[in-house]
Amino acid sequence: MNQAQELWWKQAQPDFELFVHLRRTGFHECHSLHFLQMTTEKLSKAYFWRSGLAPPKVHTGFVRFLKALLDREVDFDRIATFLGFKRRDDLDRWVRNIQEVAYSVQNLSLAEARNGPNPEYPWSHERPTHCPVDHRFELWNQLTETGQGRKLIEVVGRAVAQFDQYA
Repeated sequence: MNQAQELWWKQAQPDFELFVHLRRTGFHECHSLHFLQMTTEKLSKAYFWRSGLAPPKVHTGFVRFLKALLDREVDFDRIATFLGFKRRDDLDRWVRNIQEVAYSVQNLSLAEARNGPNPEYPWSHERPTHCPVDHRFELWNQLTETGQGRKLIEVVGRAVAQFDQYA
């Protein structure tokens, strides 16, 4: 792991810890989602620094990160195990099936949400109707009430915790 990877990973860890804390305490969805999105963004940037070159300065690396893990032929079995999968095919199938939800997570950033709901401004810019703490996010329901969503959160947690093993 190079220094840039370590810096981004170091920040992803407390972002995920705060996400877990907020979720556990039942704090507002908007804040929890904000920290989950920041975790995935920083985790992705940490991973893509492995080349020694700065990754693009965008918020959309999470899906690319998941797909890049599948391209790691040499370490693929080990990475699958670190992320909680028994077989490499299970990880491959899961990444293909989770992409829509993963896109939704990365698109929570203000820059990517366009005029749609995001944790900071869940309303159309031209027509604010309620504050973020009162907004109910469909994505939150997907993440907390479906097996697929809960698995995504689990994998993100494992990816953060085990990053030094596959970076």
